[in-house]
Formats: sequence, structure tokens, C-alpha cells
Amino acid sequence: MRGRRVNKAVKEGQVNRLFYGRAFALLVVLALLIGGGLFFWYEYRPAKARERCSAEAVKRADKDPFVYEIVYRHCLRTHGIEYCEQKEQKD
Repeated sequence: MRGRRVNKAVKEGQVNRLFYGRAFALLVVLALLIGGGLFFWYEYRPAKARERCSAEAVKRADKDPFVYEIVYRHCLRTHGIEYCEQKEQKD
């Protein structure tokens, strides 16, 4: 009878380790999915939109920098990206 209790305790310990191992794996997968989603939304998507908008503005502008800027800003706004002007640094 004592042998059965030991085996039962060993099995319960194995089940607990298995459960915690799966829970940890689930948390790791969840963290990777959230991290990947954030990377896509804040890094990859805006970079691709800027690339597409720049190509579209070059096609439409015909070497006029004013038209290029207007088309580029409009395209960024349609893709949901705010245009931030970089301030010139004084030497």
C-alpha cells in the first residue's frame, strides 16, 4: 500500500511539472506574439508606408520639391502616420 502512495505522489509531481512547463511555454509564446505585433505595428508597418509614399511622391512630383513634400505628407496621413519635421541644427 505504501508503494502505491509513493507512485501516486510521483505521478502528481510529474503532472505539476508538466502543467507548469506548459504554462511557461504558453507565456513565452504569448510574449513573443505580443512583441512581434508591437514590432510590426510600430517599426515595420511605418517603414513600409514611408517607402511606398516616397516612391509615389517621386512619381508624381516631377522633380518639384514642393509637390513632392505635399504628396508625401498626404500619403503618410492616409496610411495613419504623422509627419514630423526635423528641425535644422545650427552650427
